[in-house]
Amino acid sequence: MARTIHIAKADEVAIHLATIENATEVALTALTGTLVAHSPVSALAHIKFDRIGRDPLDPGRELNLIEQVNQTFTYLATLSATQQLYELHPSASEFTLKMGAVAGTDIESSDCGGRAAEVFSAVVPSNNDKLRKDTAKVAASNAANKYVFFMCPGYPKGEQPKNPSYPDVTIF
Repeated sequence: MARTIHIAKADEVAIHLATIENATEVALTALTGTLVAHSPVSALAHIKFDRIGRDPLDPGRELNLIEQVNQTFTYLATLSATQQLYELHPSASEFTLKMGAVAGTDIESSDCGGRAAEVFSAVVPSNNDKLRKDTAKVAASNAANKYVFFMCPGYPKGEQPKNPSYPDVTIF
């Protein structure tokens, strides 16, 4: 489900993180029941096809668990990126987060010449050429400050080497 969230100050991020935690708890309770009640293959089928998961930002809305996992980590990466942007730009007035299939960059702010960021979560940044594609997308924006944030296991947090083809994009 596509949605737009407006974050007016850094401490609002915690509200959305708590909602994601709640949705995760509900889904894990359902998962435990599924694992106990079904054979291994049947349990995997329930995980993939049934609505035992929850929308990370709307725990009352059911999803299949695979979709919840994908959305959860994308949303966590986006909220973490928003926290980082507030650290980099403490005077920022508001960030608009585009969660799901919404046109534009994933995080935007129009003050101070604009800020634009693309965000993703993956096993490795090169999956589906995602890092290069997101870097090219944000580089094409008119924002004064351009970023790509990614969450991948085994990769250190913090600023990453820039792509020489897009020197105006900072990668975290």
